[in-house]
Amino acid sequence: MKNYFIIAILTIILNTNAYSDHKTESHTFNGISWSAKGNDNYQKLETELVDNKLSQYVQKQLDNRDKTGLVNYLLYENGKIVINKKNYNDVIKKNKNVLRSNSIGKSMISYVIGHAVCEGYIDSVNVKLDDWIVLNDTLYADNTLLQVLNMTSGDEDYIGETKFNDDGLFNGERNKQVNRRTVAESMLWFKGTKKKKENSRYNYNAMSTGVAINYAIHKVGKDYEKLLKKIFADHVGIKDTFHFMKVSWSPKDVVKGSQRYSFFATSEDYLRIAKTIMNDYHSDSCIGDYLRFIYDNRIKKKLKDDPRRTNYQSAAATYEYGGQIHFSYKGMKDRVIFAMDGFAGQQMIIDMDNKRILIVNSIDQHYNWNKIVYKVIKN
Repeated sequence: MKNYFIIAILTIILNTNAYSDHKTESHTFNGISWSAKGNDNYQKLETELVDNKLSQYVQKQLDNRDKTGLVNYLLYENGKIVINKKNYNDVIKKNKNVLRSNSIGKSMISYVIGHAVCEGYIDSVNVKLDDWIVLNDTLYADNTLLQVLNMTSGDEDYIGETKFNDDGLFNGERNKQVNRRTVAESMLWFKGTKKKKENSRYNYNAMSTGVAINYAIHKVGKDYEKLLKKIFADHVGIKDTFHFMKVSWSPKDVVKGSQRYSFFATSEDYLRIAKTIMNDYHSDSCIGDYLRFIYDNRIKKKLKDDPRRTNYQSAAATYEYGGQIHFSYKGMKDRVIFAMDGFAGQQMIIDMDNKRILIVNSIDQHYNWNKIVYKVIKN
């Protein structure tokens, strides 16, 4: 009887939003960024809004924003926006409605790198990173760009979720946060390190992402902002300005690697970007080849199975990873779904097979992820 009682209590806990601790994200934007401005030739989006049980439930979650944290929900299917609901706080309104990506930006970094390869700035994702002086005498110089993108840098003894349960603290030390420093500053902690194994395990962390994008900037050089314009303004067709964040106290220190992965964009521009990535994946183009390549070269996360996988977030509910993107949802392993996941509940999910896109933004991850994200994608 005691065992049945314990199971019942655990079931209640695992099937409510009480599982996750409060993860607040204000979406504050300091304006220090690499940017790509939109223009009048932006990509037009068709809308045919529905009023169904999902739409009504999402509205209730938005109306209860102080408890759920949900501020934005956008569902695109059959070539049209079918749900587009918002309840922005004063911070977001003050920032002209741009929304912070958090680790969705890791995936966007990969997309930018793909374009840098296609434009000829980087030979391929199989290049070794030993030609950037910033990485000298560190394990990252022993890696290829693809290994870094796949989070298999062999850095688990120093950083990452494998041993330290955090993606950005060196050796778990609170005063050594790689997201607040240039790559050059962070590499001082990695001096003398070597990659032990060619095929290292998956180890999710922010340092690998920082190395990847700032290596790409090193190769692109002075053309970097032009490249961002070519990607987001010309190719995607954004309407408003897209911003990649920089380390705040060294915004012009490009040589040392000052870009972070988080970006800011409006909800509709999130969709324009996701829709373009979806179209690219299905296209006979260089960037299409890149997206299919990172999917084909995804790796197993080899995480312990967890009954909460379908009740929390995309990162936890997927079994594979590649090119800074999560793949293989539990219960949907045979489907090609690009899952992009960020701190405090940010979601950009692209169902390549069914051509559906879901964008979710929140200030606190207490919305019903299982109901308004996982089950929506699964069904």
